[in-house]
Amino acid sequence: MKRLANIYISLAILGTVSCSKSFLDKAPQGVLSTATITSDTTTLGMAVNRLYGSLAWREYTLGRQQWSTHELCGDDFIPGSDAAMNFFQNYTYPADHGYIQQYWDRTYQNIHYANVVIDNAPTVGKSAPFSGTLYEAQGKFFRAYYHFDLTNVFGDAPMRDHDPSAEEYNIPKSSHADIIKLVISDLKFASAYLPTRQQWGTSQLGRITKGTAQGLLAKVYLYEQDYANAKLYADSVINGGEYSLFSNYRNLFSPDNLYCSENMMPGGYIFNSSIWSGRWYNPYLQYQGLPSFANGVIYPSPNLVNSYESGDPRFTATIFTKTDTIIGYNNNKPVAFPSNSNYANKKVIWPYLYWNQSNFSFQNVNPMFLRYADIILIDAEASNEQGNTADALKYLEQIRYRARGNMTFAATVTAGMNGGAGILPQVTTTDKTQLRLAIWKERRIELALEFNRWFDLVRYNKVAAADGSSGTGYTENLLKNVYGRTGFSYAKFSRFPIPATYITSSNGVLIQNSNW
Repeated sequence: MKRLANIYISLAILGTVSCSKSFLDKAPQGVLSTATITSDTTTLGMAVNRLYGSLAWREYTLGRQQWSTHELCGDDFIPGSDAAMNFFQNYTYPADHGYIQQYWDRTYQNIHYANVVIDNAPTVGKSAPFSGTLYEAQGKFFRAYYHFDLTNVFGDAPMRDHDPSAEEYNIPKSSHADIIKLVISDLKFASAYLPTRQQWGTSQLGRITKGTAQGLLAKVYLYEQDYANAKLYADSVINGGEYSLFSNYRNLFSPDNLYCSENMMPGGYIFNSSIWSGRWYNPYLQYQGLPSFANGVIYPSPNLVNSYESGDPRFTATIFTKTDTIIGYNNNKPVAFPSNSNYANKKVIWPYLYWNQSNFSFQNVNPMFLRYADIILIDAEASNEQGNTADALKYLEQIRYRARGNMTFAATVTAGMNGGAGILPQVTTTDKTQLRLAIWKERRIELALEFNRWFDLVRYNKVAAADGSSGTGYTENLLKNVYGRTGFSYAKFSRFPIPATYITSSNGVLIQNSNW
């Protein structure tokens, strides 16, 4: 099956485009400027494809900058060999921490790349292969994606709604509300003009689609507690028919399934030693997976491990234990683990035959930055918050049905699963609080280790009280009183500090986030 490959950009010129494998099989390099872009559609097309490469690579640091700002403050991971990660787990990181600055730098760089595309798209007109509007729609999707991510990390931050001139680089923060307005506007444009997955066709698998834009809109509205619009756009994705739940939860994450029916925003990386001169592996893999080969930077937490229901097949699909083996490796003997962990992320661990050059780090990887199961759970949550219990239960059961292996709970009893007790009983409660907590637990398990948990915890604090009933304080209570992480303060640590370097260099234009 023909697939469009990602391009990479050198310092002075745009590189060539391959027409095989994945968008994301090369590392983006260098700087893209407005001066580089002309009305030539090939050149602008390369610039658009460069955005896809940035998604998976985050400019080489999808590892430390991503995990530190998106996961380590939560409860799904514990830090391993990288001492700096302990700062995030313990809430002792300073405002000048290098990982936070890396995230800031790379995110604004990617917003810049999106703006270059958007600002130049009108020069293309209706030329082949794509119209300027189609280039613009892709650019606006990525600008929205990165701004949404940015405001989830920092709250208020400088907003870039165009590629700035030199004198515009030092600007004050925009409010979270204003950033969200731009995000919604960009996503609505993208959803209006992007093709569906089917309209793109198999030669363009990996591109974001109408459904991707609608799905991200649903997520934005959920985070903003606008449940009516969250459900509206989640319904649009579900009823649109572009995506569906992949039949096998474990194989969903296989590198063989980069473009499966559930993957709405592929971030796959295809190993290719011929284009590298040293750094061949993807940082997403480097920072997790097997500690013997990936330096043991982060591990699934015991708290996450203990959260799975008895017999849930997603446990063995997600959690690799110290007694597990890898087919074909080390005579099928268990892998050595360090003393501080018994677990690894199995979603990036595959049989030895997948290891290029017999090296664990030289593998294809399949991170997904938005998938259909997330949209179903958004619809379930939004439905429950609006009192639509029937839809909430219906969508929750769809996730649990797939988790059982596409079986009803009754069928698992008949099949003798879990000793005949069955697995994952169907949730039937109509109590709003109990159903809210059931949906939140399902989100944690279904989307485990996929960059969702910390942002979920941040928003939960604004939705529910300590007991899960409507109110505030849920996360503050969970982290401080249940988990004993007494250093946590929601007022301070729900948002990261703006890197101190930029506060200083702005000459008073940038104001540090409150409580920092």
